[in-house]
Amino acid sequence: MSAKKTNQHRSRHDGRTGGMRPESSAAKWMGTQDSYHVPVMLQESVDFLLNDPAGTYIDGTLGGGGHTAMLLERLGPDGRVIAFDADRHAIEHCRQRFHEELAAGSAGRLRLRNENFQLACSLEEDKEIPCLAGLLLDLGVSSKQLDTGNIGLSYRVDSRLDMRFGSHGRTAEDLLATTTVSELERILRLYGEEPHASKIARRLVEGRRAAPILSTFDLRRIIETCVPQQQAARTLSRVFQAIRIAINDELGILETTLRCIIPMLCPAGRIVVLSYHSLEDRIVKTVFKEAARSRVPDPGNPRSGSRAVQPQLRILTKRPLLPSAAEITANPRARSAKLRVAEKCS
Repeated sequence: MSAKKTNQHRSRHDGRTGGMRPESSAAKWMGTQDSYHVPVMLQESVDFLLNDPAGTYIDGTLGGGGHTAMLLERLGPDGRVIAFDADRHAIEHCRQRFHEELAAGSAGRLRLRNENFQLACSLEEDKEIPCLAGLLLDLGVSSKQLDTGNIGLSYRVDSRLDMRFGSHGRTAEDLLATTTVSELERILRLYGEEPHASKIARRLVEGRRAAPILSTFDLRRIIETCVPQQQAARTLSRVFQAIRIAINDELGILETTLRCIIPMLCPAGRIVVLSYHSLEDRIVKTVFKEAARSRVPDPGNPRSGSRAVQPQLRILTKRPLLPSAAEITANPRARSAKLRVAEKCS
C-alpha cells in the first residue's frame, strides 16, 4: 500500500467518529463470499491490517479463507500469510481453495497450520521471520461450523456434544457429565452472562442422573424446562456459547495471544480483531489500552503514584467500528461484530 493510500485510509478510519458508518463496503465483499463462511467487515479488516506489502501476516482464524484470499491479492511477491485454524475441515477446504498458492511449498506466500492461533506466539523462534507485519483475528465460530452441526455448536441441529474446535481436550459431553453444580453455574454466568445460571446448572446435574446428556437436543430439552418459551432462544444461545468458550478456553487464549504478539510486531505492525460478544471485546479493549499507556502505577514513588513508560501500541480505533446497515441486512450474523485495531509504536 502506498504512503498516499495509507494516509487516506487512516483519515477515514482513525476512530474519531466510531460507531456505525453510513457508507457500506458490502458491494466489495459480497463477491468474495463462498459457501463456507461469509467474512464480516472484510474490506475494513484488510484495509487496516495491510501496512507493508512485503511483510509477514498472521491470519489466526482462517475459516473459509476470505481474509487470507484478499491479503494474498494485495501482497507483493515477498509478502506472505501464515494462517492458523484448529478445525481440520477449514484447513482441508483452504488447501483446495489455495492449491495453486500452496504448490510453491516453503518458498510460497502461504502456509497453513492446523493449530490454534495461540501457536503463532511460537513463530518468535523462527529466524526467517524477524518480525510480524500484522495479526488478524476474526473470533467466534464460522458459518460452516454452525450450519453443519458436526461438533454440536448449534442448538438448532441434533448432533453429538463435542464443541471442540480441534481434536484435543475434553468435550462438552465430558464437561456436562462431570462438572459440579457450582462450577456449571460459574461457567454459565461468566461466559454466557446467563441470568438463569443457577437454575439451569441444577437441572443439568439432576438430568444427567436420570440419563447421560449426549446430544445438543438432550441439552436443549433440559434448558427449555428452565425458562419461559419466549426466552428460550436467547437462553439457549447464551448457554451454548458459555459451554463452547469453556471447552476451548477462548478468552484465556485470546488474552495470552494478544500479549505475546505485541513484542513480535514490526514497527507500525497492526493487530486487527473482530469480536462478537462483550467478553471478547472487553479483553481486546483492555489489552490495547494497557499496551498504549504512557504511564503506569509506581508503588515505589508514593508522591507521583506513577512513572513514565514507552507505549507499545497506538490505538487506531478509539471506539470499535461496527458493520454497516447494508452488511447486517445481507449477513445478519454480522450484527454483533466489533472491530478494534492497534498499531505497534516505532
